[in-house]
Amino acid sequence: MRAVDCVGALIRDEEHRVYLQRRTAERRLLPGIWDIVGGHLEAGETPEEALAWEVEEETGWKVRDIVRTVADWEWEWEGRVRREIDYLVTVDGDLTRPRLEPGKHDKSAWAGPDDLDLLMVNRTDGDRRLRDLVAHAVRSRFTDRLRLEPITGPNGVLPGHAPDLERLFADPWVSRWYDGSLSADQAADQAAKHQADWDRDGAGKWIAYDRTTGALAGRGGLSRIPADTPTAEAIAALAGPEWATDRLELGWALVETARGRGLATEIGRAGLDYAFNTLKASSVIAFTEQSNAASQAVMQRLGMRYAGEIRAEGWSIDASKVLPDAPFAVYVTDRAARAQEVGEVVSDAVRWAADQADIRGLAMVGSWARDVARMTSDLDVIVLTDVPERYLGEDDWLEVFGAVSVVRRQEWGPYLTEVRIQRASGLEVEVGITATAWAASDPVDPGTRRVVADGVRVLHDPEQLLAALVRVCTGPAADL
Repeated sequence: MRAVDCVGALIRDEEHRVYLQRRTAERRLLPGIWDIVGGHLEAGETPEEALAWEVEEETGWKVRDIVRTVADWEWEWEGRVRREIDYLVTVDGDLTRPRLEPGKHDKSAWAGPDDLDLLMVNRTDGDRRLRDLVAHAVRSRFTDRLRLEPITGPNGVLPGHAPDLERLFADPWVSRWYDGSLSADQAADQAAKHQADWDRDGAGKWIAYDRTTGALAGRGGLSRIPADTPTAEAIAALAGPEWATDRLELGWALVETARGRGLATEIGRAGLDYAFNTLKASSVIAFTEQSNAASQAVMQRLGMRYAGEIRAEGWSIDASKVLPDAPFAVYVTDRAARAQEVGEVVSDAVRWAADQADIRGLAMVGSWARDVARMTSDLDVIVLTDVPERYLGEDDWLEVFGAVSVVRRQEWGPYLTEVRIQRASGLEVEVGITATAWAASDPVDPGTRRVVADGVRVLHDPEQLLAALVRVCTGPAADL
């Protein structure tokens, strides 16, 4: 195999955008084009050493971690073939202030799904390979246990996912629900179609791999149901006009060895995050045959509500073959569904607090308390207790909020410690554990006043501690 000539760094920010920089017009190689960070290896350098050097030299940031090797490919310029390895990396440094290397780059940008055409500006050779590489990085996601790659055909940089689609549909469970397997040619056509869906719709399906072993786990993600079709019209009648704007459907399919482990929920959660945080959608549906109880259970764990039934081609519980008008269950998630979920969380929390002698108060704060929350808004709750160490020393009690994972812990001031948890639906609940002194009303702590002023709804207040605090922070004396 040819020795490695150069390396590239796919640096992503918290919004999954990739950092780009524009080569100056005076550069001999590809002047004026947008590029990723990278460069050639010096004699005796390893690719990893060259990567760390190029990132620091071109941006001022330092490589913290090499997440994975994304591409190993070759390109030619002026008759010379170069082998390049590109890595997805995390970096340390101020991502808002890259240090452009003088004479080499004159502008920087963060490219999201709508910015991929930057990679074609001044690209006189029409080569789309770098653009497709950045698209892959922008669209990829990681869950706790899965790596989700946007399905593509071979594009000169990546080998494509046709072989894995063929393997997926050869699985007996998957082929049962999709009425058959795929030949190699059919899988190649499917992969090319999925890539076209991503480029046309800004959304598409991922292939899912186990992050530890790399084994194929399944497929899932989003698709846009074509407008003005019987299926779209039937779903819109149930889900409402908000859904009809984006027509996003969430789905998943797992090989048998990956089933029963909660991985479909992880894929679904990633799809909802992409829909609401990246695409800014307002509503997403999922639908499956009424006989598919397993998929409906996943939809319910994701916080989706049952919207009704439509008829479409599929399996029926009382038929041995695919029917043209099988009954399908439609589930939807939108602000109404999320509000219902928040209401259920709050009700459970109030019942729990009432049974705990050391809980002195419970309040909802922030956007949900003000009734201005969006699908992506966190639920913020304050737990007032005389023994905060009890609740900071263990996590079992967080089950009352439906925690499937603890996202982070952070101290805010002398009293308040935030424990941020995530539910199966993707809803994050920020639980503020605080000593009773946080609610002191004479005087009021400045941090407490800011929280209360931003919106508060008292949920459990047996001794009226929170009521007194709210009166001081929001009543006439608050302006003094």
